[in-house]
Amino acid sequence: MTRLWSRLTLLQRFTLLTAAIALGLAVGLSVLTVRAVYAFAIDAGAYDAAELVIRTTSAWLDPTDFRGQLSSERRAVLDTVFRRREISGKILSIHLWRLDGQLLYSNISEPGRLPAAVAADLSTDEGYREFVLAREGDAPVSAGVARVFVPVSVEGEPRPVGAFEIYYDLAPLNQRLAGIRRTIWTTVPAGLLVLYASVFVLMRRTSQRLLKQQEDLVAAHLGTYRALASAIDLKDSYTGDHSLKVARLAGAVARAMGLGERAIEEVHIAAHLHDLGKIAVPDAILMKPGPLSPEEYAVMEGHAAAGFTILRDAPLSEDVKQAIRHNHERWDGSGYPDALAGEHIPLLSRILGVVDAYEAMTSDRPYRRALQQEEAIARLRAAAGTQFDPAIVAVFLRAVWKVSPASPERTSLPLRPDLHKHPA
Repeated sequence: MTRLWSRLTLLQRFTLLTAAIALGLAVGLSVLTVRAVYAFAIDAGAYDAAELVIRTTSAWLDPTDFRGQLSSERRAVLDTVFRRREISGKILSIHLWRLDGQLLYSNISEPGRLPAAVAADLSTDEGYREFVLAREGDAPVSAGVARVFVPVSVEGEPRPVGAFEIYYDLAPLNQRLAGIRRTIWTTVPAGLLVLYASVFVLMRRTSQRLLKQQEDLVAAHLGTYRALASAIDLKDSYTGDHSLKVARLAGAVARAMGLGERAIEEVHIAAHLHDLGKIAVPDAILMKPGPLSPEEYAVMEGHAAAGFTILRDAPLSEDVKQAIRHNHERWDGSGYPDALAGEHIPLLSRILGVVDAYEAMTSDRPYRRALQQEEAIARLRAAAGTQFDPAIVAVFLRAVWKVSPASPERTSLPLRPDLHKHPA
């Protein structure tokens, strides 16, 4: 998963991350909003039930009703009151308690008991409220029923003297809230989706502008460096297209190896710039028609590190810079500038080493004429495992007959001048 994430572009990472955040916010806000609306509606329903009961019974209760048992006459009065349509249509059951837990009245046979916590809440100044709504385990909301305790105050008593325990039906409330829940689950995700889409479009446009600016900057730098490399090619060979040929061959080898488009693009760039460091080599050494002295050869060897130094601050990938620095390393570790060996040599450098040597052998140089292709191939085979990566030599020998400019009569896959361009 980590490897897959690292392969994604910045815009792709942003898209996935923000989509997950937006989805989580949509679900979370919808759930919290529905719960808040539902809790508010239950509170409002409890307040209405409490107000209805107190308003209806306040004229029928006095302090003497809470000093002993409720008389049968009082019970009959309460039965009559609670059978009224405005109450019976909303309230399922109702019980009247004294604060000491004594049941004074109930319209069902098994009323339960008054919780001590409710009695304590109603009998203290700090805990007193207009009603106490039982929740969670005390309120069977899942069954469509809510439970509320309503304090009973009578004239002459500073605190409540009892409490009505009311169970009321939530079915009408649930019916009214069903549409609200649907609206919330529709509007909240839709609003976040619109917000997410707006941010995504803005981010995408900004990213595209930044990428375009970066591409323009890289192109400007590459144009300058390629111009310098072409100038070096003109001094170091008769045709001046050495770097272009190396780029074409290197791209063909990278494709034959199954490398990705990014690696192919990078090997093209590195091939175009691989001799850039020769700008630091004096012309007398660079164009000398005969063999170089040990001192001159040491100066010539410095061009790989010089090219890396020139490109150090360029807006190019580190793989391109390392490919240029190490394209003269040898498989057996006797190359330069760092004497790397085997697979410690960067892959792009190993590709450049093979194709650069082949193109140099098959091109005219100030100190010798070009070799025939068969002889150049024979020398590559002989150096496989010592100077060159044998696996890359094998791939090159399979691909060279398709792309080599030295054998057009054998070409089944023509040279593609677009290989050095940015992939679509």
